[in-house]
Amino acid sequence: MAQQKRDNHFIKGAVYPGGQKAMLLFIQNNLQYPSEAIAAKIEGTVRIRFSIDHTGKVFKSQVIASLGHGCDEEAIRLVQLLQFEVPKAYKLKVQHHRTLNIHFKLQVNPLPAEAPPPPTPLSIQYTISGATSSESPTPNTNSSNQGYHYTIQLKP
Repeated sequence: MAQQKRDNHFIKGAVYPGGQKAMLLFIQNNLQYPSEAIAAKIEGTVRIRFSIDHTGKVFKSQVIASLGHGCDEEAIRLVQLLQFEVPKAYKLKVQHHRTLNIHFKLQVNPLPAEAPPPPTPLSIQYTISGATSSESPTPNTNSSNQGYHYTIQLKP
């Protein structure tokens, strides 16, 4: 009979629904790069320490490593948006503390290559030649004379 692994932690920590990857994706999708930081071309990481109450809400956040130029305020705003799941801990109201790094990196737009020349307008002309309704094909006529012939010319 296999033994069940015993959990050694009396109090479980707060977890983000979907795990760490989901939290990083949420931050990435909701990050609004401050215009002041864009103008100053500021890149780096803001480190934040925050507290989570027994309901899973972030109620206190503090910047540990600052970047300035509006990045700190944006990092605090993002952390305040997070909502965690807190497992019940025997009717105790426990606060959890976490530290999170929020990375600010400017999007590098490659220099546009030479613009391709504008497309030249093309005109299509075609002519139809063939038997008319007044001419009736005779059974002894050559098969190369029957049908339609198309000529298509593309002019730049």
